[in-house]
Amino acid sequence: MKPCDKVMLYAYGELPEEERISFRRHLEQCAHCRAEVKFVQAQQAALHAPAAPAELVDAVFAKTTRRAPAISWFAKLKPLWSGVCIAILAAGLFTGWWMLEHRPGYDSQEIIAYMADNLDEEYQTFASDLAQMEAEF
Repeated sequence: MKPCDKVMLYAYGELPEEERISFRRHLEQCAHCRAEVKFVQAQQAALHAPAAPAELVDAVFAKTTRRAPAISWFAKLKPLWSGVCIAILAAGLFTGWWMLEHRPGYDSQEIIAYMADNLDEEYQTFASDLAQMEAEF
């Protein structure tokens, strides 16, 4: 590998000690390689953001995170709201249970009387239709 091919390895600090010393001697003589190394180092520097001054960081934190958080009215009502939801749920469950327990009962005699009065004609029609189908098949 020619010395000029080692510019990137040198700029990124990946050359072994002996080769690094040899490349430094080469840089003293080769303006092209010096310019390339300078260019790569400028690119590396541009990729890293500079650190913010400590005073600025402290000022930002003082204005944002070191204050006690403001409690909204909703946060104050949150425990009350959950209690109201539980009460509504309990009332709904109780109402459902009460309705099931106190639903009107049905007397089988009433049902049979209703069917005899209202459905007799339908039973007769069904029986004649059934007889007709059996005769045809």
